[in-house]
Amino acid sequence: MHGRARGARCGSCIHPSIHPRRDPALYRCVMQMANRSGSSARHCSRTGCSERADVTLTYHYGRSQVWLDELSPERDPHAYDLCERHAARLSVPTGWSLDDRRFGHHQLIAV
Repeated sequence: MHGRARGARCGSCIHPSIHPRRDPALYRCVMQMANRSGSSARHCSRTGCSERADVTLTYHYGRSQVWLDELSPERDPHAYDLCERHAARLSVPTGWSLDDRRFGHHQLIAV
């Protein structure tokens, strides 16, 4: 139990029985609930925006590809967290493609 109270966050796990490698789906669910209800909720990466993040943006420069996914369970230094408004208004440079992978289906938009 890592010497902490049940449910206390310790390193990369919330509790030894809820570890990302043991049950990834449960871990994602718990992390999303913690992000929605706790003061540690992540905010939109856009400068001046204080809205709660709902979407994670990642990209591959060499492939000219941008992906939008549901908010990742943990903050990633190589990704951007966006609010719903900024995700909906996102435009990519000419020649790039945007793959919106939220909502269980892929919507590829070539620009």
